[in-house]
Amino acid sequence: MDQEVKIQQYVLLAKGIRGRGLTEIIAKATADPGVFGFGELMDVPSIKELQGSDLAPHFALLQLFAYGTWSDYQANATGFPALTEQQVLKLKQLTVVSLAASQKVLPYSQLQASLQIGTVRELEDFLINHCFYTGIIIAGKLDQKQACLQVHDVVGRDVRPEQLPELVQRMANWIAAGDELLRAIEVRVAYATATSDAARQHREELEARVEDVKRAIKAEARSAEGIGGLEDATLLDLMDEDRIGGMGAVGLGLGGLEGPGPSGSGTRGERAPGRPKRKYDS
Repeated sequence: MDQEVKIQQYVLLAKGIRGRGLTEIIAKATADPGVFGFGELMDVPSIKELQGSDLAPHFALLQLFAYGTWSDYQANATGFPALTEQQVLKLKQLTVVSLAASQKVLPYSQLQASLQIGTVRELEDFLINHCFYTGIIIAGKLDQKQACLQVHDVVGRDVRPEQLPELVQRMANWIAAGDELLRAIEVRVAYATATSDAARQHREELEARVEDVKRAIKAEARSAEGIGGLEDATLLDLMDEDRIGGMGAVGLGLGGLEGPGPSGSGTRGERAPGRPKRKYDS
């Protein structure tokens, strides 16, 4: 069951009871393994009335479990009702919570002295079984080589009224640091946005220039193709004229050979001297 639900049950019971009946509620709440905060129970009017009565030690016991440690109990054991075994275990658990809230690395020697545990083996068994497994220490580890407990996260405890101004100041400092960090992040974001816009504009300009160059190259290529085609056509025309002229010259030469001889009579002329005689020459 959730701690908040449990403490609310004890608060409701306390509101309906006065006097000695409240001592039993205090005893059950302080021994409950799932309850680690008692501020709401101490605020119940009927509980507060115990301070000025013969039942004041029970109210002092409730305050001890809200703010104190095992050492505080040992220093004034006669001022409190006798503790049960469950209450002793609970108070030692809360002692570990208080130590872990003030420092994140707890030497074994310090824990042994605060909890009055004799050996390292007993201390490690206590931390494993009654702090890690029960959720007192939410995150952490035992470092046997360095002989210490490393605490990453731990449950919270009630805050004494006289500690509230210091706590408020810490929260104000934390908020101020958060605001400063937020402003720094906003500056970084603005710079990144401006840089991105400038880079995009430069890229667009570069792409436009590339397109202009491509169009210019294509235009030059088309112009070169037109000039080359005209030159090829002119060259072909000249070659055709040369070919036709050559054929005419050949035709005239043949006509001279086949024309009438020197006599002009139309008969074949004499065979030239030294020319081989053909079969059809007479």
